[in-house]
Formats: sequence, structure tokens, C-alpha cells
Amino acid sequence: MDAKAYIRRETAVSTAINVVLSGAFFLVVFGLRGPVPVWSAGGYVFDFGPQGFMIGLMATLVPGLLARKARASGKVRQMDGTSALPAAIAVRAILCGTVGATAGMGGSAVLLWASGAAQLDWLTALLIKLLFGAVLAIIVTPAGLRAELIKR
Repeated sequence: MDAKAYIRRETAVSTAINVVLSGAFFLVVFGLRGPVPVWSAGGYVFDFGPQGFMIGLMATLVPGLLARKARASGKVRQMDGTSALPAAIAVRAILCGTVGATAGMGGSAVLLWASGAAQLDWLTALLIKLLFGAVLAIIVTPAGLRAELIKR
């Protein structure tokens, strides 16, 4: 399989999985109704940290290991190019997780501080979390896969 097609397919799968998991964890943390507190310990902004870290980590690690196996078996071809990401998959995954957590908490804090919101409507909060999960997976997964599939 062509590396670019493989990356597109795996990014779609990763995005779907991360949207579902983001929704499930939102329900566990914030429940099924009621306003969602923005600034409290364990509140909405804080929750972007673990969410961003886990998506960054897992959207790099799992697809990367699967790509490594597929490349070794000849099911996907290597690609030309370079990557600024580390070659070591564990280091790459931790880096992407750390960046995801920082972007999630920092970005949500700035936007919510600017809005002046102390709490969010439940559905609005859920939709934002789902969107963040999707966008982060769409950014991280192909970057991690390219780093795994390039010729080194």
C-alpha cells in the first residue's frame, strides 16, 4: 500500500476512535447533564490536559507501532522525506502527548478566560471536547505516521 493512502486511512480510524473516547471520558467526568464548571480543580479547562496528553500519546504510539509492523511485513511502503519528530517511537509519543496537553490546557484557558465563562452548557462543552479530540488526532496521527514511515 502507498504510504500516503495508509496515513489517510489510519488518520481516519484514529480520529473516529479519539472522538468516541473523548465523548466517553467526558460523560465519566462531567455526567449526563447540568452546567460544566470551567475553572475548578478537575473542571473543564483542567480536563484538557489529560485528554490532550492521552490523544497525543496514543494517536502517535498505536498507529506508529501498527505502521512499523505493516512496513516490516511489506504491507506499506516507506516514504521519502524528513520529520522533525524523534525517530524513537516512545520519545515521539511522549513528546506529542506533552504538546497535546499543553495546547489543550493553554488554548482552552485562553479562550475561556477571554469569554469570561465560569461554566458551560453541557452540550456546548461536549461538542467542544469532541472537536478538540478530532482536531488533535487529525494533526498528530499523520505527523507520527510520517515519522515512522520515512526512510532513515
